[in-house]
Amino acid sequence: MRAYLRLRLLVLGRLLAEVGWVRLLLLGGMLIVAAGKLLELLLAKPQLQWAAPALGLSLSWSGYRQRTDLDFLPIVSPRYKTWLSVESALLLGPVWGLLLGLGHFGAALATVAAGLLGPFLPLGRKSATQRRRRSLFRSDAFEWVSGFRRPVLGLGWLAAVGAAAWQHATVVPAGALLAWSLLLTTLYAIPEPSTMVTGYRGPVAFGRRKLLLALGLYLLTALPLLGLAGLSPAGWGGTLGALLWSLLVLSLSILAKYAFYPHATLLRLTQAGAITMALLPLLDAAYAPLLAAALGGLLWKSRKRLQLYWHA
Repeated sequence: MRAYLRLRLLVLGRLLAEVGWVRLLLLGGMLIVAAGKLLELLLAKPQLQWAAPALGLSLSWSGYRQRTDLDFLPIVSPRYKTWLSVESALLLGPVWGLLLGLGHFGAALATVAAGLLGPFLPLGRKSATQRRRRSLFRSDAFEWVSGFRRPVLGLGWLAAVGAAAWQHATVVPAGALLAWSLLLTTLYAIPEPSTMVTGYRGPVAFGRRKLLLALGLYLLTALPLLGLAGLSPAGWGGTLGALLWSLLVLSLSILAKYAFYPHATLLRLTQAGAITMALLPLLDAAYAPLLAAALGGLLWKSRKRLQLYWHA
């Protein structure tokens, strides 16, 4: 396990070196601001501490499920899940460290336990002999095809619509709309092979196609939530704001995916930073210019990165 953790640390160091010190300074400042806002929320509402274990478990299991070396690790060691669980608990260190600093010992221990438990949760794997099911989505929207073949996304959509219908007299429908967009960002956390990227006439056409297809499918799946949110106390104005924010978050997730394509770890870190940046203006409107700058930077970086895969 010590050799594995050392290797992962070296890989992370190389990825951070590729990011560059300028982007690291910007990302570090953004993380400090986010941590300050989180600290402010925890001081104002201590009960939010118990959201950390649930978030930790979700992140740990999601990171384990999306790994591309799960067929290789059992060959290396039968105890590979122990390695992954320790790694997950260490990656959650800033979260449970903050909770310890505030004196929330129970929530901190629960967050550590959640990180350790994630890799031991079962994975639903499809048999090689299982007949391929047809999908309602286009084949080039393969993220949506594979996503909706897993029960998690379908259950998440049903839960969002059910909660919005049940609490239609509150602002829950608007919150469900936001939550659905955040759940969909997980579809774009795994880089596809380069042969699936270069099947277009260029990076501009590819990026436009990717964004328009994702946003169109999002609008299609969000129609029930939009109707319920518009009729809720949030009103159509609040619903429009939630919709625009959701479209922005999904766009940021896609741009972050291709900004550092095909490095899976780096693109997930970039996606997390982009989503954090999108959350900050909801807490304080003064961060809106930073969000606009992040959007422009990701657009430029993703196009520049994809240009490497087209040869004039």
